[in-house]
Amino acid sequence: MASLKSIKKRIGSVKNTQKITKAMKMVAAAKLRRAQTAAIKSRHYTNAVRGLVHRLVVANQDIAHPLMQTREKIANREYLVFTSDRGLCGGFNGNLLRRLGEALETGRQEGLKTKCRVVGKKGKEYFKAKSWELSESVTGLYDTLSREIAEELAKIAAHRFEAGKVDEVYLVYNYFKSAMVQEVVFQKILPLSVEGVKERPIDYIYEPSAKAVLDKLLSESLVALVYQAFLESIASELAARMTAMDNATNNASDMIGYLTLQYNRARQASITRDLMDIVNGAEALK
Repeated sequence: MASLKSIKKRIGSVKNTQKITKAMKMVAAAKLRRAQTAAIKSRHYTNAVRGLVHRLVVANQDIAHPLMQTREKIANREYLVFTSDRGLCGGFNGNLLRRLGEALETGRQEGLKTKCRVVGKKGKEYFKAKSWELSESVTGLYDTLSREIAEELAKIAAHRFEAGKVDEVYLVYNYFKSAMVQEVVFQKILPLSVEGVKERPIDYIYEPSAKAVLDKLLSESLVALVYQAFLESIASELAARMTAMDNATNNASDMIGYLTLQYNRARQASITRDLMDIVNGAEALK
């Protein structure tokens, strides 16, 4: 059995760890409310932009746009992957990267050339550990997130698609469903599509022209989708971290209880031995 000193030291260590996990849980919970609100509000805007695009496309089906052109043969596919810069968030990164690995393997079996652009330090580290090919990675965006960052990423994706370097572009991120549930999503953003958008066609008067309006709306729709992925990923990360730290705090409580029981047993055994030594010594003096 471990000594009293070592058990007491371990109890103190677990208590210190518990303070950290509890503080991290509280910080994540405080940030989550704001991140959740931002993600949900942004969904309304993103859906509204896509609705406008749908109405315009339905009313002007003679207009063709490069960002909406479906390729006859898909040979090159690109993934824009959103992971976190920090750890201690449960299976947030692991689940997503595992699903991505399955998608990459399926693509290889189908003869597709796949490229990955990764946002987040954890994704970059995972690719390096797996020796996977990584075309581009960027870290530290979440702390200074703005729409300009989404615009730049969307512009790069659009340029590569229009130049014929890729035939499809997917966003891969964690969709925030609730504080307890986050779902890994593979969302195709190029070529842009209005499938699944239910909007009633309206005969608008366009100024300066329907094509110019469509061009602007498609660019805005692409930026909105990328920015939405950022917001969903942030909210999901905070929710996952809050849950993970809550579980860690509870596990620490269980560990403290177990170690306290071990300490009391060891202390009782030590006292019993001391009493027996005293009794045996008294008997020897008789």
